[in-house]
Amino acid sequence: MPEAAGGSATRWGPLFGAQATAWAETWEGPGGWGTPVYEYVLDRAEIGPRTRVLDCGCGAGRFARMAADRGARVAGIDASQELIEIAAERAPEGDFRVGDIEALPWKDDLFDVATGLSSFQFADDKVRALTEAARVSRGAVAIVIPTRAPESGVTSVFMPVFPLFAAEALESMKQSGMFALSEPGKLEEVLSAAHLTTEEDDEIECPIVFEDVEAAERAFMGAGPTQLAIRHSGEPRVAETVRSALTPLTESGGRVVLPAWYRAVLAQG
Repeated sequence: MPEAAGGSATRWGPLFGAQATAWAETWEGPGGWGTPVYEYVLDRAEIGPRTRVLDCGCGAGRFARMAADRGARVAGIDASQELIEIAAERAPEGDFRVGDIEALPWKDDLFDVATGLSSFQFADDKVRALTEAARVSRGAVAIVIPTRAPESGVTSVFMPVFPLFAAEALESMKQSGMFALSEPGKLEEVLSAAHLTTEEDDEIECPIVFEDVEAAERAFMGAGPTQLAIRHSGEPRVAETVRSALTPLTESGGRVVLPAWYRAVLAQG
């Protein structure tokens, strides 16, 4: 097993685990953020019966459950103990472990596909994380990152919250955070350094829909990065700011709709 690298897992695990149930029931709930993206990866990577799939940064295991429902043999790794426990409940047939995606505890070529669905950007050493994914996969590595950050509904909610973060936390998230691979050319640079060749590269429009403001607020308050703002400025102030930021995204019927786009890349080592 490779020596553990970086501090991203140690840092992000407790943050994403702080409100794991809220995360699992909102972002990874039945209408979760990624259904069109998940289905794209499942289809394009030809995940089906007996396919061995490793999901890097698997969170609460919604993608793993969808893969298992197609007959795949699933495994997942995440920095959060609390999210891994939920993933193991959702897909009890899977092999779920707490750990760092920069140091995967599996043998070479054990899987047919390795995925990272909005997760590789949180690694401190993104090249190493992708190199590790390629090491354990004999086939494709599927990378999904958010794109069009200026137009993203997630960005519009977080913008008013940014002043509630400590300055050093904001600076660190430029290197390890949601949009850390979204700048034009950045993913290409990291893929090249990891000796991965892009085979498919698509942008998928994937609006994020919450049934009401309360559900949307719960989702954002349960997100790992938000915990940094809560620690610095307190939960009431952060919650009030999030609620206000959701107002322009709330439809007349009460639903909250966040415009969102994701880039999905299938690469080979």
